[in-house]
Amino acid sequence: MLLKCVLIFLLILFGTILPFLIHAEQDSDQLRQRSMEAFKQFETMTPDKRNLNIPNMSQTDISIVMLGAAQINNEVNETIEAMTPPNTDVAPIYELRSGNFTSSGNTSKVSGVSRVLSVNENEFLRFERFNITNGPDLHVYFTNKGDLVNSKDLGILKGNIGPQNYFIGDTADQYNTVLIASKPFKIVYAKAILEPIRTD
Repeated sequence: MLLKCVLIFLLILFGTILPFLIHAEQDSDQLRQRSMEAFKQFETMTPDKRNLNIPNMSQTDISIVMLGAAQINNEVNETIEAMTPPNTDVAPIYELRSGNFTSSGNTSKVSGVSRVLSVNENEFLRFERFNITNGPDLHVYFTNKGDLVNSKDLGILKGNIGPQNYFIGDTADQYNTVLIASKPFKIVYAKAILEPIRTD
């Protein structure tokens, strides 16, 4: 008798919860689809149109665009050898500084290391074992102490997954931090504080 009562209770409970679970999954699918559409619409805007629209966007609107971007992965696989100019003998590569990427709050997840390498008296940033949540128009910035305003924009992030190189010329000593941030929204996704390589 007790077993029968328990089974009836479980059936009633399951019958009550199941519609909520189905509804929640449908809501989640709709949110993913809506956010993807919002991101694609944002991507098609010209820079001027973005600048006009962004001040009028609510935090919810921005979050939806970011959620749409996060659904897209772009994988790259640049080699260290790609830093050597064509028709040039393979030069020694020296590591000057490095730092692990850390996430900036709940905006994204990130892993990997940023290294400053010297090749033929030119310096490069190289990301290795790199993986970050994608975002709208992510750029790589070279800066001091995480200052996004007074930073050097190294260009758009080549991919949110995989090793990649960024030319920095002879400016490595001028900056100590790498930032990855959404250029239109000025939201920092990740940073790496670069420390000198110990030689002892």
